[in-house]
Amino acid sequence: MIEGLKVCIPTAELRELCIASAEFHHERAATYDAQINNLKAAQVEGMNYTNGNPIESLTERKDEHEAGEMEMRFIAKYLKEGEEYLLDRDELLRFGVLGDKGGRRRRW
Repeated sequence: MIEGLKVCIPTAELRELCIASAEFHHERAATYDAQINNLKAAQVEGMNYTNGNPIESLTERKDEHEAGEMEMRFIAKYLKEGEEYLLDRDELLRFGVLGDKGGRRRRW
């Protein structure tokens, strides 16, 4: 008996989800990197009304997305062929299957 929301996903489909998630993180990291470079070029510094250093904040977000990309690519690389993976709701959200993660809602 399975309690809660659990979904069996074949290896090939889970690998696709991992790669799509990695690409999402890659694109977000690139966006933050561009914003950081623009702020540095404009010599923008933290001001009182920004609640801190915008470059530092953007760098933290960029780092999070770079780590997310590395994690998803690692998982995709080491999935066991021919298996089904039982994912719960939180894992499905993490892969962007449920909800709207950064505007990349999937149409199933």
